[in-house]
Amino acid sequence: MALRKPAVLALVVWTFLVWTVRLGNVWRDSEMSTAGKIGRTAVILVLTALLVAVMAHMFRGALTAGRRAVRLLALATMFIWVQRLLTIVVFGAHDASFKTVHAIIGVVSIVLAYLALRSVADREPEPEDIAPV
Repeated sequence: MALRKPAVLALVVWTFLVWTVRLGNVWRDSEMSTAGKIGRTAVILVLTALLVAVMAHMFRGALTAGRRAVRLLALATMFIWVQRLLTIVVFGAHDASFKTVHAIIGVVSIVLAYLALRSVADREPEPEDIAPV
């Protein structure tokens, strides 16, 4: 199955791990307002919904829709991490270790998203994509 590619699976697993840890950090942060926690949770829920969609398509074999879900997850990941890297690493008033850890997480996320995008790029149609006549 085309969506059972290592890059797609790596993005799904990585996204799940990164954002479940982030969810716990958000709700344990005593300095963050409730509105801030809700806003950050909304981002996490969107990414989680996208990775669930990717997994559902992977197991159902709905390749065309699955490719769209992978693209959405990958593009959302890239967008969010570019924004977070600018906010944390470039403009943030954080210590060097915090910036380093987030830079590593962000770069890994962006690279995995790029590789997942490449792995589902439209090339030749997969045999499963061709509808019977």
